[in-house]
Amino acid sequence: MNFIKKTLHKIKIRKLKKKKYSYISLIIKDKEYIKKKVIEEAFEFCNESKKNFCKKKFVSEFSDLLFHSLLLFEIHNVPFNLVKDEMNRRIKKKPV
Repeated sequence: MNFIKKTLHKIKIRKLKKKKYSYISLIIKDKEYIKKKVIEEAFEFCNESKKNFCKKKFVSEFSDLLFHSLLLFEIHNVPFNLVKDEMNRRIKKKPV
């Protein structure tokens, strides 16, 4: 998933360069804010699936959730490829 690599790269650059008017640069230093955003975006994503379903809004809310989750990974210095490894491990698991 190349878009994840590109997004993570952009997050890392913004974290290092600390551009004055960059959303990433402004919020990356506030772990509590990002945790709240992840919760908010998860709620909005789930809520979007309950209302009069709109595929475009559903995808948009998931994109917000993924983006803020990637920020949280970067704050904790956890490589996102560990998610890929974990998903591969789960796929290989034999059903009970």
